[in-house]
Amino acid sequence: MKIIESYFYTLNQIELITNDKIEAEAETELIFASRLFKKYYGQSLKKEEVFGKFSNYELKKSTFKNLNLILEERSKGIPIQYILDEAWFYGQSFHVYINDSNKALIPRNETELIVEKLTEYSKEKPKYTGIDIGTGTCCIPISLILNTSNDIFFDALDPYTYKIAKKNISKFKLEKKITLHNIGIEEILNTFKKKYDIITANLPYIPEDKKIKELIFEPKEALYAKDNGLHYIKIFFNILPDIIKKNGVALIEIDPKHTVFLNRLKNFEISTYKDLNNLDRMAIIKLK
Repeated sequence: MKIIESYFYTLNQIELITNDKIEAEAETELIFASRLFKKYYGQSLKKEEVFGKFSNYELKKSTFKNLNLILEERSKGIPIQYILDEAWFYGQSFHVYINDSNKALIPRNETELIVEKLTEYSKEKPKYTGIDIGTGTCCIPISLILNTSNDIFFDALDPYTYKIAKKNISKFKLEKKITLHNIGIEEILNTFKKKYDIITANLPYIPEDKKIKELIFEPKEALYAKDNGLHYIKIFFNILPDIIKKNGVALIEIDPKHTVFLNRLKNFEISTYKDLNNLDRMAIIKLK
């Protein structure tokens, strides 16, 4: 089978699985450009290469067999990012999966808003320190460091995805810029005796009784929280005065319904920002 034929075969199969032509096109591009495809074929292929110089190249039977294994896994509903161990965020590819017991929340486009706002803030300070709470893949501090010329040093912490975050830090050779900690938000005050210029957090914020079918394969501990989804966000605001500098700034991702809770807080200056769906998705917090 030729490369171009295998591409359309994969596209058609994924469209049957997802019932979404646009998603199928995006996932097919991801597969052929992935590290996993490179492992099978010898190199990864961008879409323009599939339709260009490589279109008439033959695909070995062993490679086609492995391609079908990817499709078989995808047919079970497993996100393509876990199958490939590859998710794209802010222009970079991140590890997200080791096994079913050790996988990170797949980075979302909405979270890129945090990095965008921080790059604006970075212009004001040539050097600063940060802490990323619930770092997951570590995509927020890594993306910020890669997209600014500032001298930035991060503490990043997560009790569940330490190995995955470590792989990503190593991939981008940022061991001197990011110190990883295998702890949760409850242990911060007992671990750190310092305050930070910037604080970022993408904490679990979906109410426990609102289980979302589309997220069934992603780690529950990264998604759901007690107290109508506010459990960890309340802890965050309780400790925030102890870990943020006087002129520091904190950025967190939120559920749109949590703006009611945020508006009741008296000791903070809070601004909310909308995502691409025009929903309140991020809050920037400063001390009053």
